[in-house]
Amino acid sequence: MEESIPKNVFTYLKTKPNEEIYEICITLTDTRGAVAEAARILSEASVNIKTSILFDSTHKEKTGYWTSFVDVSSATKNISQVVNELRRSKVVQNVKAVKPEPIAYDVIHFPIIHGESAALVMPVELFGSLFDEIEKILTPSGFAAVFYNAGKKSGGYMAELLAERHGLRGKSLASALAQATQAIGWGKIEDVQLDIERPFCRVKVRRCFEALLRGHRAEKMCHWTRGFVAGFLSEIIDDPLEATEVKCAAAGGELCEFEATPKI
Repeated sequence: MEESIPKNVFTYLKTKPNEEIYEICITLTDTRGAVAEAARILSEASVNIKTSILFDSTHKEKTGYWTSFVDVSSATKNISQVVNELRRSKVVQNVKAVKPEPIAYDVIHFPIIHGESAALVMPVELFGSLFDEIEKILTPSGFAAVFYNAGKKSGGYMAELLAERHGLRGKSLASALAQATQAIGWGKIEDVQLDIERPFCRVKVRRCFEALLRGHRAEKMCHWTRGFVAGFLSEIIDDPLEATEVKCAAAGGELCEFEATPKI
């Protein structure tokens, strides 16, 4: 199994008591060496870059943003001096520095954009509390049906969106599903076996978010993901499919495995 590298989302920094943290956003001209020049200025002032994100502007040509959480507790210049020196650089258009208090959250950027859509970042524990409360209201079969149908609707919508925006069809669209689910943290799809002619599909998912948040159960629990697989694959083959969960990590499996076949 290929090693997975965890990724921290640029929303929050876990700090240490002796650190003096600032969030600094540098607006750069999109030219060769711009990031290196800004990094040189920070380095020469002994500013410690803890984590950062770099992205193009969506509304201004030839412009990018480099935002970092930095520790200036051991810096040789104060934050105002660093900002002024950055602003004097020919590659820097603007600089914004904020001391995020009382917690080091990203307080500069909003909204969050995923691809071309506004997005939310929600810790898995919050999903878990939501699922627990709904489970108290519904019977087990009702809970399974509600989340399966919701997942199916979401999967179909996701497939339509990817197909429309990127012109994908068939197995290429199925590969995009594997990329998308891993990128947004829903799970890591390790294997997709797709036979469009039969039709039949088997999908294996490691660290499925539903299995993680639902804990150890006697029964298979990934109803939303099962529905998502059914809805997504139904759009790929242009024929209604239903999905079953063959193995579930919440019920003792190594990973979650789903099979989709034509609706009877």
